[in-house]
Amino acid sequence: MTDQKRKGITLTEIMLAVAILGFIILPIFGLLNYTNRGTREQDAEGIAANLAKEEMNRLMFVISRDNLLSGAGSAQAWSFGADYEVKGNKFTGEYTVFPFNNTELAFTIPAFKFHDPMGCNNGIEANAAGALEAPKTMTLAEVYPDSADKCRLADIRLVVRWRLPSGEYNDVSQLQLLARRAFLDKE
Repeated sequence: MTDQKRKGITLTEIMLAVAILGFIILPIFGLLNYTNRGTREQDAEGIAANLAKEEMNRLMFVISRDNLLSGAGSAQAWSFGADYEVKGNKFTGEYTVFPFNNTELAFTIPAFKFHDPMGCNNGIEANAAGALEAPKTMTLAEVYPDSADKCRLADIRLVVRWRLPSGEYNDVSQLQLLARRAFLDKE
């Protein structure tokens, strides 16, 4: 009889192949987890920016002067409430209003001397420095004396923080928006 050798794979070879495959696949899973977390953080930051934009638009264009200034100087909760949830992420925000006193807002207003334009050569002012008088400085209360007691200008600082489902609020995951609102109505 002829001696036939059996050909096949031994258990040791299979275990060695699985170990090599494991060493190759495990770092790939770690990389996928890392990129997934980065994508989730970027998504949360984009949502926070959109929520901040919506809240700042409300503060700038919707809310009345009296309501906006009622809590001036102290932090106020934003309109979405605490721990507002979007896509599993939590967001919180607050704004602070800093009103300006109308007597401290000074404007420099240029004063022009009007003269006969026929004296200018081909429409070009011959003495440009001589066309201006000394500028006038006026406060906002002087410009609008009938409503000098009402605030005409305020700065708004909005801070929005977010956290992923597995994290906590921190100083890194936050953004700040600053805006200046002018009240030009004569209420």
